[in-house]
Amino acid sequence: MNDQSRNRRETADDAARAEAAQRLLRAQASGIDPGDDLGNVAWRREDLAHDNAFRHVAQAWEDAAQLKSHPAYADLLGAPTLRERIVATWHWLLGSFQWAPVPRMAFASILAAAILAGAWFLVPGNPEYVSTQIAEVRDVPLDDGSVVTLGARSSLEVAGFSSTARTVRLARGEAFFSIAHDTTHPFVVLAGDTRIRVVGTKFNVRYDGGQVRVSVAEGIVEVTHADGSSEHIGRTGALASSVTLTAGQQVAVANTAPLPAPVTLQGASPGAWREGRLDYQDAPLSEIVADANRYRTGQIRIASPSLASERLTTSFGTTQIDQMLATLPETLPLTVQRNPDGTVNLIRRD
Repeated sequence: MNDQSRNRRETADDAARAEAAQRLLRAQASGIDPGDDLGNVAWRREDLAHDNAFRHVAQAWEDAAQLKSHPAYADLLGAPTLRERIVATWHWLLGSFQWAPVPRMAFASILAAAILAGAWFLVPGNPEYVSTQIAEVRDVPLDDGSVVTLGARSSLEVAGFSSTARTVRLARGEAFFSIAHDTTHPFVVLAGDTRIRVVGTKFNVRYDGGQVRVSVAEGIVEVTHADGSSEHIGRTGALASSVTLTAGQQVAVANTAPLPAPVTLQGASPGAWREGRLDYQDAPLSEIVADANRYRTGQIRIASPSLASERLTTSFGTTQIDQMLATLPETLPLTVQRNPDGTVNLIRRD
């Protein structure tokens, strides 16, 4: 390859890494796993250079999160939130410029991650995003004294507190909220098209992209169904109806559907998953599998669609998912197919 061809190739690679960095930021900001985003998947398949660029940028992103173990960055990073990863990457970039020669590929990865930092800091007042990985549970303290316990493979957007309200958005997954009492600044949780409003209480919210389930442990919670998909962080949208929940009650709200009446909680108390246990009373298999997949690396797939609505009462630890799978054929008409890559298929048995 001559110098001119090499320069063109390097220019194309740099452009691909810049695009990959922007795609990673957009996915993280939306609470989506970058590897699961359909747009990212299609882009990576277009060109091997796209796939290589995405992997290098993602690796730089993960490497930045590990800098917390270095004494020079310990005070800066602490628990590696999204913003803190970007700050760490930015400092890493500056340190590379000042103190050490950096191989071209390593430099390109760092530069791509730095693009994320630039995109973040150029937009003032951006909310904070906190995400957890498979089997990770994290306490997220808020400025008002409230604490959010974020479940595995979940994502939370903290919009910040205004003069009238304290607002966060659960982009996916599950969270338990212990809210500091403040009657002058209601606490609002947005999840899909559902708005949850409290002034000080303890409650659990689970959001799978299609349904929001709110369960109350203490106090009173108002759940409102917002009308219209234009609602976004900081807006309440046009309110269609509302329901009030008290301790020991829950409601499951489907997107665009009318609000149902609250029901009495059965079985475990809200947020039992914080103690490493998943409990279900007459729950659809689809819900049980969705939760289990947030604690298991090899994904479980319902290969026979008709199995999704099969209902089950069960209880198991978050580290006992394989044992739970082994018992499913005893209660449901299915076969558990375990694959060499660690994934599992649930197939209806004739």
